[in-house]
Amino acid sequence: MAIRKFAAVVIAASVLVGTTGCTFNSPVASQIDYAPADGSQADLENLKVRNFIYLTNGTQSALTGSIVNSGLEPAVLKIQYTDAAVNETKEVTFTVNGGQKIDLGYNGGQALAINLGGKAGGVVRINVAEGSGTPVEVRVPVLDDTFDFYKKMVDSLSVVEPSAK
Repeated sequence: MAIRKFAAVVIAASVLVGTTGCTFNSPVASQIDYAPADGSQADLENLKVRNFIYLTNGTQSALTGSIVNSGLEPAVLKIQYTDAAVNETKEVTFTVNGGQKIDLGYNGGQALAINLGGKAGGVVRINVAEGSGTPVEVRVPVLDDTFDFYKKMVDSLSVVEPSAK
């Protein structure tokens, strides 16, 4: 009689563990970091780079995205890149006040005209750093007006030339 009770308990425990085992080692999907857009992102100390996309129409290209300062004090973002026309490393800086968001290429902000040499469907690389911090590589997708969502932005690439450094 004791053997039957023990066997019943073992079978019940096996069924319970076998049907719920995936929840013991499965990661919670809502805790996985991802970029909820087509562009790339990077988190620095206080600055956040969001949805960086390199848009091109074949002759003109520009970097778009947002820079957000989640801190209380102003912070400087350095964007380092290799200019494809002259194969030189260049740098552009932005000062972002505490709590401020700077949009490049939309919401009234101008896109950043830098020559990264990418073609639609490819990926270009830039480095971003907060102040004198360690640069972080960001792999930025190159998009054109294939998707209707980007057609208006590509057609009206309003650009600002970076300051020479």
